Amino acid sequence: MIFYFSGTGNSRYAAMKLAHLTGDRAYDIAKLDPGALPNVGDFNRTGFVFPVYFSGLPAMVREFAREPRVQEALGNYVYCVITCGASAAAADEKLARLLDIELDFSAQVVMPDNYVLMYDPCDPAQARKTLAQADRMLDRIGKDILDGTERSRKNLLKNVMTAVMSPFYDLLRGTKKFSVTDACVSCGQCEANCPQGVIRLRDGLPVWTQRKCQHCTACINRCPAQAIQYGKGTAARGRYSIYNLK
Repeated sequence: MIFYFSGTGNSRYAAMKLAHLTGDRAYDIAKLDPGALPNVGDFNRTGFVFPVYFSGLPAMVREFAREPRVQEALGNYVYCVITCGASAAAADEKLARLLDIELDFSAQVVMPDNYVLMYDPCDPAQARKTLAQADRMLDRIGKDILDGTERSRKNLLKNVMTAVMSPFYDLLRGTKKFSVTDACVSCGQCEANCPQGVIRLRDGLPVWTQRKCQHCTACINRCPAQAIQYGKGTAARGRYSIYNLK
């Protein structure tokens, strides 16, 4: 079985492709009850696919990995595949510590940048080029998983990057700066796409109901009217979602 977390679709795409390549099934962490997990399956392996956030793990992945029932459900071969814009740093080692195991295999896959809250995502042409390269990488990773390859990505510099950067994620993932413009068409996609269920429509407009969210950018990047903003910087930036390319 493969557990994945995804906002703009990159990690979901990677998880679904790996499931196809390995004959496995992929499950969305946001929709799973840790108390009623699927069986490990015929292959006795467990994969985790997720994006790197500030050189660390999304909050929902951290919480899921800490669940004792998740740890009890792991197969004999446990791996992770991390999607990133440049480097996954030591996010895999953070996952391993939370699961209280040594990962058998880990890999990173560079996919289109999407963190519009801080910078301009890549344009569609570059995104398609990056996805083509990611497809080739996923083909190789799928073969490695089928072969039961063991591979570690341990590296001192990557550990330093994660130790320095990951604390900023929890400091900066507030919802206060999210807002909605008059371009909103009340379609409700932001509410439907939020993996944490933080967004609710009130009088036809999205409202962020919790102080913090995952900062997965699903709401802002997948808004068809580009009506959602974050602070003052996102108005002039593009948007990215794999669903707009595939």
